[in-house]
Amino acid sequence: MPIGTRHILRDGGLLPVPQYFNVTKDEFQEIQGNKGAMFVQLRGLSAKEPISGSTDTDHIFTEQMHGFVIKNDGTNDLTFTIHNYTFTVKEGEVFEESFEPFTQVIIKTTSPFRAYGKG
Repeated sequence: MPIGTRHILRDGGLLPVPQYFNVTKDEFQEIQGNKGAMFVQLRGLSAKEPISGSTDTDHIFTEQMHGFVIKNDGTNDLTFTIHNYTFTVKEGEVFEESFEPFTQVIIKTTSPFRAYGKG
């Protein structure tokens, strides 16, 4: 039967519980995580296109990325820019964050770094 013909699951206070529609069993089923917490698995944010160096780099990704990770392996600060926002990464730091979709990162540095996009 179509999903629109099934009622969602509710708790004793008639509030909706976390659930998903199981098309194989044709029913809503409660989501049960570890120790009462909901289980969430993010998809589509895998590491892609690793880059490294120790000089200024203007990298164009081959597809849209949604996250970026960079490790400053040097002793001087580095900066990188995505969407006209510039971030500073101090020596030894790791920066990891999600962004609106982007294809370009501009890294300004004299320190060695390792980085990758998450798409």
